[in-house]
Amino acid sequence: RHQDHTRTMMYARQSVLRHGRQSIHAFSSLNLSPGGSSSGGTTTSVAAVGATLLCAASALILTSHNTTTALEEGEYQFQKRPEQKYPSPEATIKHPKESHNADFNDPPPRPDLPTFSLEDVAEHNDESSMWFTFRGGVYDMTFFINGHPGGTPRLLMAAGQDLEPYWEVYRQHLRGHVTQWMEKYRIGNLSPEDAKKAADFQFGDMYETDPMRDPNNLGCTVKPWCGEPRIDLLTRDYITPNELFYVRNHLAVPDIEPEDYELVIKGKGIKKHKFTLEDLKSKFPKHEVVTTLQCAGNRREDMHDDDHKIFIAPHWVVGAMSTAKWGGVKIRDVLKYCGLDVDGMALGTNNPSDIKHVQFEGYDTDETGLCYGGSIPIDKAVDGLGDAIFAFEMNGEPLPRDHGYPVRAIAPGHAGARQVRLGYIHLILDL
Repeated sequence: RHQDHTRTMMYARQSVLRHGRQSIHAFSSLNLSPGGSSSGGTTTSVAAVGATLLCAASALILTSHNTTTALEEGEYQFQKRPEQKYPSPEATIKHPKESHNADFNDPPPRPDLPTFSLEDVAEHNDESSMWFTFRGGVYDMTFFINGHPGGTPRLLMAAGQDLEPYWEVYRQHLRGHVTQWMEKYRIGNLSPEDAKKAADFQFGDMYETDPMRDPNNLGCTVKPWCGEPRIDLLTRDYITPNELFYVRNHLAVPDIEPEDYELVIKGKGIKKHKFTLEDLKSKFPKHEVVTTLQCAGNRREDMHDDDHKIFIAPHWVVGAMSTAKWGGVKIRDVLKYCGLDVDGMALGTNNPSDIKHVQFEGYDTDETGLCYGGSIPIDKAVDGLGDAIFAFEMNGEPLPRDHGYPVRAIAPGHAGARQVRLGYIHLILDL
């Protein structure tokens, strides 16, 4: 069923298919701690201890909302949220009432600017010129071709059209500061009739089949879902329960049957291999590691204020870190099976100068077919004490879908973004 992600191409316009370029933006690895020391088949990372102490110093009490839909028998049906296992805390902060007299995302009147027709806007839909409309404003965002966190193909998907239907799905754009920033690049207006007509279409929602979440996993973005546990619950236990473990999705959550899963490994110096989930479980020794994952953007909301606006989502508060015991197989064992001299590389007797990174590509894809990806240094992957694994268990259970089912990478000491839901593995050369 994972191959059914081709359905997402329905949501992309022909311009995306013509001009889309696959480009995975890797972020720098964040070294949180050494890998830790081992005892038997289980390793506890120093990062886990540090993160637990940090969490224990926090005293935030947060709340949640209860809106989720799921796809059932071809129709949308409301479902009950999972039973709340943990008592809700009493509210300690009263939030001021918001004014509903005006929407702070509405563009200001600009009678000094020219009026364009929808036909004028629609002509600007490629990399050479990208215009967008939003609530009657017309914006030339061509300069932003390589600046959008979602990538160039997503910009092209919406170029020449109105942004409102897209932002009804990706509502993190509607915090006010995004539209305020866009005003610098406003070049005109639509007539009131065209403004209404421009937004009269529906953008397909690729998140329809996402899993249900626990009400105590507090969402800071909904699509894609990114949620952090209540801090009073996170600090209760050293090992974070699966339903509370923070969730960082970049895209829709893949829905993969275990018998359909394949892990493809290829690159210089090794023979291309395809492994099923059963292959990983049966061909290699199982290894367990206890480690803490943390999103590199944790506490991003702290940096967002009146003087300094943050445009990258999600705006985490403080809870984008959690600890679990992961079970799987060592990456070095799998690479050795594929023909890589991992022992020689780890000992320094074989130092191929052109192999620098192990590149991970996930099964999660966007509307244009681009997948999420990340990498770790080859030294981490081949280190006999590095504890980098292909994990298929989390706290003794199969990985939940939100955490990479059926297989994900775990690399203790590196930022959570590097630990990808796995589909393809490449050995990256220093070109």
